[in-house]
Amino acid sequence: MTDLHFEQLDQEGYTIIPDFLNQQTTRSIRRHIDTLVPPDDTPPENRKRWHTVLRHPIPGAIMAELIDHPPIRILTTQLLQSRELRLLEQVLIRSDPKPPPHGPSGWHVDWTFLPRNYEAVPHQTYFHMVHALNTVPPGGAAFMIVPGSHHLTYAASAKIDTAEDLAQLKRDPVGVADIDTSKGIEICPNEGDLLIFNPMALHSASGNATDQPRYVYFTSYFDTSATELWNALRETKYRDGFPDELREQLPEELRPLLQW
Repeated sequence: MTDLHFEQLDQEGYTIIPDFLNQQTTRSIRRHIDTLVPPDDTPPENRKRWHTVLRHPIPGAIMAELIDHPPIRILTTQLLQSRELRLLEQVLIRSDPKPPPHGPSGWHVDWTFLPRNYEAVPHQTYFHMVHALNTVPPGGAAFMIVPGSHHLTYAASAKIDTAEDLAQLKRDPVGVADIDTSKGIEICPNEGDLLIFNPMALHSASGNATDQPRYVYFTSYFDTSATELWNALRETKYRDGFPDELREQLPEELRPLLQW
């Protein structure tokens, strides 16, 4: 990751690292998604759902192989200035062709952090790491983001005194942080590219107007010093979804990544 990537991530809230995964790996993950949830041959206009989201527990040895990929851990360590990582999540997504409407399906932020969370060293936040498993054309269920909007949400959180106000920022980031959603753009990576984005940036999925599905693999890590994030996640029991199978398939030295 270059200084230009760090600068773009800081200023715009996202950056793309090209060719992060080889195409043998991207094909294998697409195949795994389709094995777990076979594609629906029903015409798009007759389907009841067009968006498949798989969260842990996700079966299959490939999930451990994706954790045992040193570049992602090295990169996350750099981003967070981390001393000791923990795996927050693994998510597989397939967005199938759908009838109109297309465009953004719901602007939101994924977490509401305070400036002190980000300013801490190590950072007590996280970044989303989105692996593009196929090339995404415009209108092809592209990830959408309002560039620079994380500056507005952080500015809003800096003025917040109560937990309820912070919750309101999470519920209505557009209104509370006064974000202009007309400035939202599509991000169209190539197969194998890695999209990194700030969870405090306003973003959205979008409808797939093409005739081909779009596949992605999400993952994210955090540092063990992020106790507020850690405790909030434990309260939701989100971490409890990691299966024993996943832990057993990891090399022993990587198993602490799941211990939180």
